[in-house]
Amino acid sequence: MGWAMSDKKYFRGADWFGKDLHKAELEQADLREANLQEADLSHANLRFADLRGADLSGCNLYRADLTGARLQRASLREADLFHGILDRADLTEACLIKANLNGATARKACFDQADFYEASLYNVDLSQASVQGADLFHADLFHAKLHKTDFTGSDFTDSYLSNAVLDQTIFDKADLSGATMPDGTLCAHGSIGQCIPKDPNQPGFPPISMPPLG
Repeated sequence: MGWAMSDKKYFRGADWFGKDLHKAELEQADLREANLQEADLSHANLRFADLRGADLSGCNLYRADLTGARLQRASLREADLFHGILDRADLTEACLIKANLNGATARKACFDQADFYEASLYNVDLSQASVQGADLFHADLFHAKLHKTDFTGSDFTDSYLSNAVLDQTIFDKADLSGATMPDGTLCAHGSIGQCIPKDPNQPGFPPISMPPLG
């Protein structure tokens, strides 16, 4: 049974710490600055919900639908977004430290200036997403789908991109120092915008082709 809610959808500042919201119907709900720490929102419908500034630290968002949701400056620290749907969602400046986004889809989403420190993004789909100026230090993007993803100015220090699918991916001014590229190449310190192999015997990962202007 899903969590039943009234027709009211204004929950700004609500304190739902640890609440069981499994399968909750919260489409277009106003949850700005709400406390959802450690809440169970698995399979919840949060399409186009407003979660700006909300605290979802440690929240269970397994297979939750956050299509088009507004999550600017929200905290998803250590949240479980396994197989979640974040297509077209806005997570500008969101905290995703140590979050689990394995298998999530985030096509055309915005993660500009987001913090992915030590986040797990195994097999995530970030196709056509904007991830500019983000912190991906020590993040795991194994087998991630990065078709036309824009990582301009992002920090990939010591990140793991093994087997990731790069197709017109943009790394302009991105710091790839210590990153492991899809072909196994380890990037040397100072790899800005492209991978300079740490081992001179490695061929190096070529610069990512930029889309034509105009």
